[in-house]
Amino acid sequence: MKHFSKTFLKCINETQITSVRAGKDRTKFTGIWMVEVEGRIFGRSYQLSERSWYTAFLNGDNGDIRCGKEIIPVKGSKPADIDVINGAINKAYEKKYLVKAYNKKWVDGLAQAERVARTMEFIPCDAGVIDPLLEK
Repeated sequence: MKHFSKTFLKCINETQITSVRAGKDRTKFTGIWMVEVEGRIFGRSYQLSERSWYTAFLNGDNGDIRCGKEIIPVKGSKPADIDVINGAINKAYEKKYLVKAYNKKWVDGLAQAERVARTMEFIPCDAGVIDPLLEK
Protein backbone atom coordinates (compact mmCIF):
# COMPACT_ATOMS: atom_id res chain seq x y z
CA MET A 1 0.00 0.00 0.00
CA LYS A 2 1.29 3.46 -0.89
CA HIS A 3 1.68 6.15 1.76
CA PHE A 4 2.28 9.88 1.78
CA SER A 5 5.73 10.95 2.91
CA LYS A 6 6.15 12.27 6.44
CA THR A 7 7.15 15.63 4.95
CA PHE A 8 3.93 15.88 2.93
CA LEU A 9 1.78 14.87 5.93
CA LYS A 10 3.52 17.56 7.98
CA CYS A 11 2.65 20.12 5.29
CA ILE A 12 -1.01 19.02 5.36
CA ASN A 13 -1.10 19.36 9.14
CA GLU A 14 0.50 22.81 9.11
CA THR A 15 -1.38 24.31 6.14
CA GLN A 16 -4.86 25.74 6.69
CA ILE A 17 -6.00 25.73 3.07
CA THR A 18 -4.68 22.93 0.89
CA SER A 19 -5.39 22.80 -2.81
CA VAL A 20 -6.93 20.02 -4.87
CA ARG A 21 -7.82 19.59 -8.52
CA ALA A 22 -9.56 16.70 -10.19
CA GLY A 23 -11.12 16.09 -13.54
CA LYS A 24 -9.87 15.77 -17.06
CA ASP A 25 -10.29 19.45 -17.95
CA ARG A 26 -9.17 21.01 -14.66
CA THR A 27 -6.04 23.11 -14.64
CA LYS A 28 -6.75 25.27 -11.60
CA PHE A 29 -6.60 24.16 -7.98
CA THR A 30 -9.41 24.67 -5.46
CA GLY A 31 -8.55 25.45 -1.85
CA ILE A 32 -10.21 23.13 0.66
CA TRP A 33 -9.80 22.06 4.26
CA MET A 34 -7.92 18.76 4.55
CA VAL A 35 -6.98 16.78 7.61
CA GLU A 36 -4.62 13.93 8.33
CA VAL A 37 -5.63 10.95 10.46
CA GLU A 38 -3.31 7.99 11.00
CA GLY A 39 -1.22 8.88 7.95
CA ARG A 40 -4.30 9.20 5.72
CA ILE A 41 -5.55 12.46 4.18
CA PHE A 42 -9.25 13.38 4.06
CA GLY A 43 -11.36 16.22 2.73
CA ARG A 44 -15.09 16.89 2.78
CA SER A 45 -17.19 18.65 0.21
CA TYR A 46 -19.15 21.37 1.97
CA GLN A 47 -21.50 22.03 -0.93
CA LEU A 48 -22.24 19.36 -3.46
CA SER A 49 -22.11 20.85 -6.92
CA GLU A 50 -22.44 19.00 -10.19
CA ARG A 51 -18.98 20.00 -11.38
CA SER A 52 -16.59 19.88 -8.44
CA TRP A 53 -13.40 18.19 -7.26
CA TYR A 54 -15.58 15.81 -5.23
CA THR A 55 -17.81 14.71 -8.11
CA ALA A 56 -14.76 14.34 -10.39
CA PHE A 57 -13.19 11.91 -7.91
CA LEU A 58 -16.53 10.09 -7.54
CA ASN A 59 -16.59 9.66 -11.31
CA GLY A 60 -13.19 7.98 -11.17
CA ASP A 61 -10.99 10.85 -12.30
CA ASN A 62 -7.55 11.21 -10.79
CA GLY A 63 -6.27 14.52 -9.50
CA ASP A 64 -3.57 16.29 -7.52
CA ILE A 65 -3.07 17.78 -4.08
CA ARG A 66 -0.84 20.83 -3.76
CA CYS A 67 0.63 21.61 -0.39
CA GLY A 68 3.34 24.22 -0.26
CA LYS A 69 5.38 23.77 -3.42
CA GLU A 70 4.77 20.04 -3.72
CA ILE A 71 2.12 18.54 -6.00
CA ILE A 72 1.19 14.90 -5.43
CA PRO A 73 -0.94 12.90 -7.90
CA VAL A 74 -3.85 11.26 -6.08
CA LYS A 75 -7.00 9.31 -6.58
CA GLY A 76 -10.05 9.86 -4.43
CA SER A 77 -12.02 7.21 -2.65
CA LYS A 78 -14.91 7.18 -0.21
CA PRO A 79 -13.43 5.55 2.90
CA ALA A 80 -14.88 2.07 3.45
CA ASP A 81 -14.26 2.46 7.19
CA ILE A 82 -16.01 5.84 7.56
CA ASP A 83 -18.12 4.58 10.49
CA VAL A 84 -14.94 3.66 12.35
CA ILE A 85 -12.75 6.65 11.46
CA ASN A 86 -15.37 9.42 11.32
CA GLY A 87 -14.91 10.45 14.95
CA ALA A 88 -11.16 10.85 14.44
CA ILE A 89 -11.74 12.90 11.27
CA ASN A 90 -14.16 15.19 13.12
CA LYS A 91 -11.64 15.65 15.94
CA ALA A 92 -8.90 16.41 13.40
CA TYR A 93 -11.07 19.14 11.86
CA GLU A 94 -11.76 20.59 15.32
CA LYS A 95 -8.10 20.53 16.36
CA LYS A 96 -6.85 22.07 13.14
CA TYR A 97 -9.53 24.66 12.39
CA LEU A 98 -11.04 25.70 15.72
CA VAL A 99 -7.95 27.77 16.46
CA LYS A 100 -10.08 30.62 15.08
CA ALA A 101 -13.49 31.03 16.73
CA TYR A 102 -15.21 32.15 13.52
CA ASN A 103 -14.50 28.71 12.00
CA LYS A 104 -16.86 27.00 14.46
CA LYS A 105 -19.91 27.07 12.18
CA TRP A 106 -17.86 25.54 9.35
CA VAL A 107 -16.28 22.86 11.55
CA ASP A 108 -19.72 22.01 12.96
CA GLY A 109 -21.10 21.90 9.43
CA LEU A 110 -18.44 19.45 8.31
CA ALA A 111 -19.51 17.08 11.09
CA GLN A 112 -23.14 16.97 9.88
CA ALA A 113 -24.30 13.70 8.33
CA GLU A 114 -24.73 15.10 4.80
CA ARG A 115 -21.10 16.28 4.75
CA VAL A 116 -19.74 13.21 6.49
CA ALA A 117 -21.32 11.28 3.60
CA ARG A 118 -19.16 13.44 1.29
CA THR A 119 -15.87 12.45 2.91
CA MET A 120 -13.15 11.75 0.38
CA GLU A 121 -9.88 10.01 1.14
CA PHE A 122 -6.95 11.05 -1.00
CA ILE A 123 -4.65 8.19 -1.95
CA PRO A 124 -1.25 8.72 -3.57
CA CYS A 125 -0.98 7.20 -7.02
CA ASP A 126 2.65 8.04 -7.77
CA ALA A 127 5.50 5.83 -6.60
CA GLY A 128 7.58 8.95 -5.96
CA VAL A 129 5.58 9.87 -2.86
CA ILE A 130 6.14 6.63 -0.97
CA ASP A 131 8.04 6.96 2.29
CA PRO A 132 10.01 3.68 2.54
CA LEU A 133 10.01 3.91 6.34
CA LEU A 134 6.22 3.66 6.34
CA GLU A 135 5.95 0.74 3.90
CA LYS A 136 4.63 -2.47 5.41
